[in-house]
Amino acid sequence: MKYAFVTSMNEKYYHKCGKDMLDSCSKHLKNFPLYLYNEDFMPDHNVTLMGWNLGEEYNNFDQRWPKKSSVSKFGKKGFSIIHAMNNIDCDFLIWLDADCIVKQPITQELLETITSNNSLSSHFSVYHNKNNREYHSCETGFFILNKNHKKFSNFKEIYTSIYINDDISNLRRFYDGEVYGETINRLGNESMNNLNPGKHKTPMTRSIIKDYITHFKGKSLKDRVFN
Repeated sequence: MKYAFVTSMNEKYYHKCGKDMLDSCSKHLKNFPLYLYNEDFMPDHNVTLMGWNLGEEYNNFDQRWPKKSSVSKFGKKGFSIIHAMNNIDCDFLIWLDADCIVKQPITQELLETITSNNSLSSHFSVYHNKNNREYHSCETGFFILNKNHKKFSNFKEIYTSIYINDDISNLRRFYDGEVYGETINRLGNESMNNLNPGKHKTPMTRSIIKDYITHFKGKSLKDRVFN
């Protein structure tokens, strides 16, 4: 099985926390390739550079939404995921956010514990309430997609369609985690592997990967850790 780790960042994020993330990957992901969507900078790391040509649909999206809005910010990640689903040659696509640190070597045995040929998606489901309605989101600092699964093309089609059509009717916010959660909603729970051991809002610290990956989620936390 071919596993591929994928991340994205711009130059500002690289100098803030991404360099530390890539350093940890160089140390602890030696058995797996790491693909980097690098926006307007060249890192000093031995990774496979994907550049920042995310396609015409991304350019259209970028024109529709204000440059400094949260929708635009998280849309960059969403379209990186779309590009990776279409262009990275692997069996299992593993996303790792740029504000993560890998703490010890990740092995194939660990990945086989997290996912399998029968699982389409291994992810952290998170639930939020707004206006007396429960919304399904996912903590997408880490997830695994099985590109060989019979429903992978359906996942890719739904996820992409939400972005290119601004299909926000069932979303709490137009962020990548909400899009991921809505995609799972439309496919149903079959072949889905929820890694959240409960209904925790910060599930990674309580999960099977807690000893392997730390996700420094949130601006204030990243400021304290990486500055």
